[in-house]
Order: sequence, then structure tokens, then C-alpha cells
Amino acid sequence: MPAQSFFTIMLLISFFCPGPLLAKSELPHEFGKRVPLYPPAQAVETRYTRDSVSVRFATDDSYELVSVFYEKALKEAGWLILPVTTVGVIKAEKIEPGKNGIELSIKEVSSKEGHASSFIIDLYYPGGRE
Repeated sequence: MPAQSFFTIMLLISFFCPGPLLAKSELPHEFGKRVPLYPPAQAVETRYTRDSVSVRFATDDSYELVSVFYEKALKEAGWLILPVTTVGVIKAEKIEPGKNGIELSIKEVSSKEGHASSFIIDLYYPGGRE
């Protein structure tokens, strides 16, 4: 199949299929600016929808270290930490003048007895992505 035909087919699939778009290791522009980054973590997968972004990170640190970092870093960055009933989940929101609000959720997805872990940061844009 010629490269141009393959590209056209992939473009049509991504346009007409309602599922999330995947881009390995690509970080949305909010990360590092509005959303703090855990320095030892690496982005391994990014998923986009119309009103959300989900990024999976991997790190050699335990999720306990990750959550302690985010509790502090989010507060320092002006995020409001929200109460949650699920252990190990962090929820926060940020509203800035002249911008749509953002809701954030961080949760562990895998861990090996306190060593390496993987976690997901979900960003939800109630007013749509900017």
C-alpha cells in the first residue's frame, strides 16, 4: 500500500472513530506549567478525548512517594485538593481567571511491593479543552 494511501486511511479512521487518540510519551502543554511533574517519572502513554487528557507515567519510586510529592506540589501550584473516599487517589481542581477550570485525578495503576509503580493523571476540562 502506498504511504499516501496509508496516511489517508489513518487520518479518516482517527477523524471518524469516537475513541481516544493515543500518542506515546507525548505530554500535553499543561504538564510542567499548570500541572506539576514528578521528576523521576516518565510518560509512557497519552490519551486524548474532546474534554479530557489521560497520561500514564512510570517510575522506579513507590506510589507513596509519588502521592506525597503531588499533595504538596499541587497545593503550592494553587490547586484545591478535594476530599476523596478511595485510598490512594488524589483529586484536585484549579480555576484561573480567564481560563476554563481543570479537574485532576491521580491514581496508582500498578506497583511491585513498594518499588516500581505506574500512575495515571487524568485531566478533565468541564468547559472543553483549550
